[in-house]
Parts: sequence; C-alpha cells; structure tokens
Amino acid sequence: MDYLDPKKELRHRILLMVGYVLVAVAITFATIILLYQAYGFGLGKDGTVIQSGLVFVSSQPNPANIYFNNKLNKSRTNARITLPAGVYQLKLTRDGYDSWQRSIDVQGGSVRHFDYPLLIPRSLTTTNLSGYTAAPTLATQSLDKRWLVVSRPEDALSFDVYDLKRPTQAATVITVPKSLVGKTTGAVTWQFVAWADDNNHVLLTRTSAGKTEYVLLDRSDPVQSLNLTSTFDLSANQRLELLNKKYDQYELFDAGAGTLSTLSLKSTTPTIQLDGVLAYRTYGNNDVLYVTAQGATGGKVLLKVIKDSQTFTLHSLPAGSDYLLNLTAYSGTLYVAAGAANENKVYIYKDPLGQLAAQPTHAVSPVQVLHVTTPTYVSFSNNAQFIMAEGGTDFGVYDIENQVGFNYVSKLPLDAPQTHATWMDGDRLTYVSGGKLVEFDYDNTNRHTLMAASPAYLPAFAPDYADIYVLAPLPGSVELTQTSLLTAADR
Repeated sequence: MDYLDPKKELRHRILLMVGYVLVAVAITFATIILLYQAYGFGLGKDGTVIQSGLVFVSSQPNPANIYFNNKLNKSRTNARITLPAGVYQLKLTRDGYDSWQRSIDVQGGSVRHFDYPLLIPRSLTTTNLSGYTAAPTLATQSLDKRWLVVSRPEDALSFDVYDLKRPTQAATVITVPKSLVGKTTGAVTWQFVAWADDNNHVLLTRTSAGKTEYVLLDRSDPVQSLNLTSTFDLSANQRLELLNKKYDQYELFDAGAGTLSTLSLKSTTPTIQLDGVLAYRTYGNNDVLYVTAQGATGGKVLLKVIKDSQTFTLHSLPAGSDYLLNLTAYSGTLYVAAGAANENKVYIYKDPLGQLAAQPTHAVSPVQVLHVTTPTYVSFSNNAQFIMAEGGTDFGVYDIENQVGFNYVSKLPLDAPQTHATWMDGDRLTYVSGGKLVEFDYDNTNRHTLMAASPAYLPAFAPDYADIYVLAPLPGSVELTQTSLLTAADR
C-alpha cells in the first residue's frame, strides 16, 4: 500500500506543497494584475507601460458620435471609454446639431464624467404660445420646472399659470381676492422673491403707489393666498424670505435694526436670532452665514457662520462695501462663498468648520480665490458643483468636483435691466444680450445665441430641457414663445 511507503508519502507531500505554492503565486499574480488595471496601468503596442483613465461621456440628445483629437471613437454616447493619460480634444456630433467640444485632461487611474453636454440644433423652431398687449411685470417658474406663472397686465390681481408638461393647453387664469391687498392706485408691479419647495406657493412683492406688500400666492387655490405684510405687521424696512424653502416658515431681516429673526404662520411674533447683521445668507434650518461689525477692528467687518447653534469666525472683509455671501453643501460637505465688492475677490471655503475643529488656532484657508472686478453676484449652480462670481461681463467660476478655477470676460454685454447671468441648470449659464438669449458652459465654452428674448424676465425650461420658454418683445405686444432644443427628427 503506497501510503505506507515513506518515500512515496514524502513525494506526495512535496507535490502537494508545490501545488499550494503555485496556487498562491497565481492568486498573487492575478491580484497584482487586477490592482494594476484598477489604477489604469496597461501595456502599449510597443510593450511600454502606460496608465489610463476612465471617461464617461453622455449627451442630450443621444446617441452622438464621439471624437478624440478628431478621431472617431467606436463608441457613441452614452459611453464609458478607457483612454491613456493625456490631454484630448473631445468633440460630440449629431446630424442637425452644432458640435459640442472641449479640451479634457485625462489623468492615469482617474474617472472623469462628462454627463452634461447639450447639443443645440443648427436651426431653431420657435412657436408663439400666448400674447400680451402690454409687458407683464412678473414671470417665474417653479422649482420643479412644471409651472410658469405670468402676471396679467390687464388685471392687477390675476395671473396666467402654464403647465409646461402640457404646453399646448391654454393657461389657467387665477385671481387673488381684492380684499387681500391694499387699494390699487396707478400701476402695479409684481416681483418674485422665492418659490416654496411644494411648488405650489410662491412669495411675491406687490408695489402700488410706492407701497410694497409681501404676498404668498397659492397657485392651486388663490383664495388661500395671504398678505404677509398684514399677517406679520411688517414695516417698510423689513425684508422677508422663506426659511429653508418652506411656505409657512420665514426669516425676517430688519436693515435698520440689523436684526435677523425667524417667524412662521403658526407663530407670527418674530424671534430674534442675531443682531448687528449687515448681510446674511441661510442654508437649511440652522446654518447662517453673515457679516457683522461687532468685534471687528477699524475698517474691517467679520465674516461669521452659525452651525448647530455655535458661532465661528471665518475671515475679515473690508468695511463699507456690498457683501456677497452664499453657502451650500456638495456631496455632504459645506462650501462657503464670500467676498466684498470693493476688494475684487470672492473667497471659496471647503468645510471651514472642519478646518477650525482640526486646527482651532489657525486661520481658515480658502480652497480658491476668484478674482473678479467689482463683483456684484455669487451663486452656486443647480447641482452645487460650480460656484460663479460675476461683475458685469467679468466671470470667475470654481469647479468643486475637479478642483479647478476659471476666469473669463464675456464679449457679449448684458442687456438692462439684467445685472448678472443665471444658471440654466447644473452646468450652463444664460443671459440676454442684443435682444437674444445666449447660453454657454460654465467655462465660457460652447456658447450659442438662441431666440429673441426680453431681458426683463428669466427664461423657463421644460423639465427635460427639451424646450425653452421666454417672453419676447414684439411691436405692440409681448409673446410667450416656445423654442425646441430638438430637431424635427428627434421630437
């Protein structure tokens, strides 16, 4: 019996150990190869080691042809493509549309997403939906992009409500009760303040004969609309905003007293949260970014933030200026944008409170400083990836995801009464120049001049961005128009 033969048993054990070693070597080798590939390493045609990156490319509409350095790729959008590290000229094309292109830097082992390319038809089709014999004073779109509310010039208490999911249907006319507002004397002007996140309530101001009132318009049941100036007994120098986009919760800023208070429809008596406030912005229910002269040295003011009832000082700014403030969260991290118009800078801070917690004796460091001449506006894009600071045609943009900044001066002036561009979506900006709407990517690439539009109103977009709705001035009238961003073959 072989198992009783010592020599055969030894040989068996040796073979078994060799097998174990070979299996271990194979597993180790396979693991190394997988890690090697995971970090983008591979072999070139000449046997040299190269490192690649992964690029996701999408487009609206799709599919579109993909070119790298003018060479057609075998894939079409939407696609994931592995490329050797390097700088490429990416171009997307589709019949009937202008090409979309930009330079991209692919790093070895990195993943880049280009999910936002929007292809614009070479020839636009515009349809008149509704006409007004005089210019409406208000046109505003709900946060979910479904509802467009336009004031009716012939009736100071009425509005047209368009359902942009059913754009061919006639507008629904809603009218607020006469008892809701003060006596009308002369012209009436409605101005937009904010939409609530229920997409039903919108906070407006109504001005007549020099008197301004805050009105909470109920889109679906206008009889339930409220005069908040009366409800809260507001004075002329008090400014009302929605708190965390809730229609029944508010923040009240008294410019004369420098106080910031909260109140609600259930509790109409203001509760003072802060005093000595010169300017402020809020995020959510509890985060407040504000500027105060309290505790500042001569010629300076302090930039402070309140988080979870704790107050932190971030920076000092020059006194006697207009202050630009904004804050939001991106991927769960708080970002703050702040600056003074007379300093020509906007500071971008990433997780400033985390910095202070880690090094409480150190100053908070910005991740980017946007240099903009006399900035007047700062805003996050709809997806919060980009922060834009603007002064006229001078733009500064910071890309949070890719940690890169852009500065550029637009060659197209903004038509009055616009003072700044607005975000079209998460990646594009728009404004009216020369009587036409222009749109361009965050870094001033892929610019298009579109349809005729009035600079007095923001453009509205279909929920899927397949159509643009604008109020366009015509001789003797103002027309609400619909322009398709698809060719006839794609509609």
